[in-house]
Amino acid sequence: MAADLFSSAGLDSSSDASSPDDDAGSTGASSEKETVLSVTELTEGLSALVEKHYGDIRVEGELSNFKRAASGHCYFTLKDDDAQIRCVMWRYLTQHIYFEPEDGLLVRVTGKASVYERRGDLQILVNSMRRAGKGAQQEAFERLKRKLKEEGLFDRDRKKALPTFPRRIGVATSGEGAALQDILSVLERRFPASDVILCPVPVQGIDAPKAIANAIARFNAVPADGDQRVDVLIIGRGGGSAEDLWAFNEEIVARTIADSDIPIISAVGHETDVSIADFVADKRAATPSMAAEIAVPDRRDLELQIRGLVDRLRDATTRPIRDARRRVRHLVESRAFHEPIRRLRDTQQRLDGAVEQLHRSARRLVENRRHQVERLQDRLHAAHPEAPLRRGYAMVERDGDVVRTAASLSPGDRVRLRLADGQRTADIVDDTADDTGA
Repeated sequence: MAADLFSSAGLDSSSDASSPDDDAGSTGASSEKETVLSVTELTEGLSALVEKHYGDIRVEGELSNFKRAASGHCYFTLKDDDAQIRCVMWRYLTQHIYFEPEDGLLVRVTGKASVYERRGDLQILVNSMRRAGKGAQQEAFERLKRKLKEEGLFDRDRKKALPTFPRRIGVATSGEGAALQDILSVLERRFPASDVILCPVPVQGIDAPKAIANAIARFNAVPADGDQRVDVLIIGRGGGSAEDLWAFNEEIVARTIADSDIPIISAVGHETDVSIADFVADKRAATPSMAAEIAVPDRRDLELQIRGLVDRLRDATTRPIRDARRRVRHLVESRAFHEPIRRLRDTQQRLDGAVEQLHRSARRLVENRRHQVERLQDRLHAAHPEAPLRRGYAMVERDGDVVRTAASLSPGDRVRLRLADGQRTADIVDDTADDTGA
């Protein structure tokens, strides 16, 4: 390896070899002929050597110091118990990361070994990253599924009903994928009366989960009476590998779907693909095209229903007319219709009898009420407070109060005598029962 390195730096190893018979003088002369490398030449030589012998590599280790620069490039370290190495992953490759990288995760990366010449650091240019360990991806899926199910996010009673005739339909998917074209095509064919509002988002890679969650939140943030408020929301993407679809298995996406006030249809991948988003969404569609079919009714079916309703309405309107005509025809053909005078007399006789009975009942009722009134008047007159006065009695009052017993009066009390034809004032002289005047 050393020979290759120095050859790449422009040095001839044969010119550096010294004969054992050379004396000290010759050794000194040879040293003066040695080429001195610059730092750049050395790092370039090391880089070429590393890239030649460690081209395509797979490395497994613990993720550490993961950072994402403003440019979108990712920088991190892989380490084990005895060593560590720096790694870099360019932004355009991060779309192939199907999970949220966190420090401490055991991951496996593929890429090329290289030397960062500016610092002379050994590093790996990472092409892809995935969880390490057999079944790590499925284990993460099942763990999150159990967690959300225990919290009730999959419960049927929390799922919202889809509107029958949505005026506006929101779509959160890639703005360039075939899934969007499938959705638009089906909506145009089935129910062109609906407007479609698109929020384009990345559907795979490290940016996808947050972007999808933000899109759902933005749709929900529109006021209920806003022009851009949608009645139903479709999220999803076309088919792909499990890693490509992984954004819809992230917890942030699942919780945002659960918190949505807008009914959501999840359409991720193909029919056999199942994601966490499918479990949380209000409705799961096997494909994006099927999501569009679920979201809106078919105008052809509506036309058939309308025709059926029109037929029922026409039948409901004409049936009474037909029945009435039938009854009239029956009456015209009946015997009674040809003897109107007899029927009229019978009816008049019944009417006269009813009127006479009504008069008798009215007279009896009035007579009974008159007797009741007279009895009540007699009772009222008898109970009148002046009735005893008219029979010669007097009412004795003192200070406005009625005197009921003689014992309640004392000599010197002034009383008022109320008689049938007027009042007089009297003084009590003594409390004896003799016959003295007042």
